[in-house]
Amino acid sequence: MKMFLIPLYLFCAFLSKDVLCKSHHKSSRSDGGKIVGGYETTIENFPYQAQLLLEKGEDYYQCGGSIINENTILTAAHCLTGISKVYVRTGSSEAGSGGSMTVSNNFTQHPKYNARTSDYDVGVVRLSTPITIDGDKTKVIQLAKKGSTIAPGTNVLVSGWGTTSENGETSDNLMAVEVPTVSNDQCRKSYSTLTVRMFCAGVPEGGKDSCQGDSGGPAVSKSSGIQLGIVSFGSGCARKGYPGVYTRVSSVGIRDWIKKVSGV
Repeated sequence: MKMFLIPLYLFCAFLSKDVLCKSHHKSSRSDGGKIVGGYETTIENFPYQAQLLLEKGEDYYQCGGSIINENTILTAAHCLTGISKVYVRTGSSEAGSGGSMTVSNNFTQHPKYNARTSDYDVGVVRLSTPITIDGDKTKVIQLAKKGSTIAPGTNVLVSGWGTTSENGETSDNLMAVEVPTVSNDQCRKSYSTLTVRMFCAGVPEGGKDSCQGDSGGPAVSKSSGIQLGIVSFGSGCARKGYPGVYTRVSSVGIRDWIKKVSGV
């Protein structure tokens, strides 16, 4: 899982002046890291990117997501477990300001999501206030077609505000990293429970990866601009021999469900 527990002061910064920040204090413990081995970028280069702050009891977690239509954000199912409310920011390169923010308590996980194996790790957040799609800082991402394949060595771009090292701090600015996909046969040497609804991407020597706080964010083909995957899980962040694992958008059980719940 690549979620990240947000300290209260960061949650307040995220909310900025949009809503009243709660006054109670919570732990600053983190579950891990952000994009590792990548580069700072801007929302104009990744206008489909969304940032999610998830309220769970008295704790707040960070995840990523992608705009798949003006009313729907695609994310990972594990980001939505036990959540009561989601704060969604779009159209900004900054984690705590800019763009627009909306609040939603209308979200759902894939009914077959398995928390133990991370199979069917996909969910959607529905927005009551539509996102204004301006084509510059906000844009709908095209999703992979059902049944389409991903050749090993396909370069994907992964973006988010997660940590830049394992057990590190989240980023204030949007980050991105480019990593090649690896075959599922090769990846099963590292993750024996890998299913056909997953794919892996990373470099053999490590050093480049998505990380905690990037969960639910998009993995997009560099050449086509089509979203192929959703950040799901991994063993640590950017470790040698352990690529990141992504939900495969094009797999039948995933793509059909997305179509059913979003119309996309």
